[in-house]
Amino acid sequence: MEVNGATVYIKDGKVEKIDGPFRLEYCPLQQSLRGVDKITEDSTRSSVEGRIKMFGLCTEKRVIEIKPSLVDFGTSEIIMCAMEEKMLDATVLPCDGAGTVITDKPEIVQGIGGIMSGLVKTSPVPKVIGKLQKKGCMVTDPKNACIDQENGLKLAFEHGFDKVGVTSAKVEAAQKCREIEKEFGKKAVIFGVHTSGMSKEDAEEFKQLVDITTSCASKYIREVAKDALVQVGTKIPVFAFSETGKELLLNRIKYMKTQVLIKTCELPELLNESQPRPLF
Repeated sequence: MEVNGATVYIKDGKVEKIDGPFRLEYCPLQQSLRGVDKITEDSTRSSVEGRIKMFGLCTEKRVIEIKPSLVDFGTSEIIMCAMEEKMLDATVLPCDGAGTVITDKPEIVQGIGGIMSGLVKTSPVPKVIGKLQKKGCMVTDPKNACIDQENGLKLAFEHGFDKVGVTSAKVEAAQKCREIEKEFGKKAVIFGVHTSGMSKEDAEEFKQLVDITTSCASKYIREVAKDALVQVGTKIPVFAFSETGKELLLNRIKYMKTQVLIKTCELPELLNESQPRPLF
């Protein structure tokens, strides 16, 4: 998994090693959730080990269903609420221990995505795959746990879903998803994730492909957000670049119990002293 700009290797329920250097020094989410003022190897290890202990991350004890929201505008929270409102029929997302998963259950989207960082590669954990399949999820490659979002979208369409959410971290993958959408004549709603380190050129192209994207610690996603329709959050903002994305963000607000400020302004609007540091 990529966490705080470093690569974390997990094996047998333990953090085996962490490859730096850490590109991120400060994360407002880590500060608000865990009181971490400076990103270090120790704080990153603690974050991952905490999720292993509490949720069984990357183990056969993996929790796959969570109902409560963990953050205000996380990708899984936005998708979960969209599925509750039948704005999406199903979602394609990667899961540690299973690879690409297709589900029509909001609580599984939250269970998988709510506690997971940038998953790069995983291996099959039969008990996790079994749990998902018993809940009616489709694991696209149970033998290898391959992460292949484009194939997942295709399979979701082939199995009768018409409005499918899919997460994507790369321009090439998002392009392929749009091609598959056109091929089937159905609707793909693309959620940009894990955008830290994206080049300026890719950010310009990405905004044309995604409906919603998180900004993570991306300098250039924040720059192209001048063309966004809606922004939520000011520290690690999420941007909608399509009318569909706009509707999904407004729908998420309907489910929130906290007070919300809505106003018009030129985007992006950022609390500069509270952004991740450095942006890259």
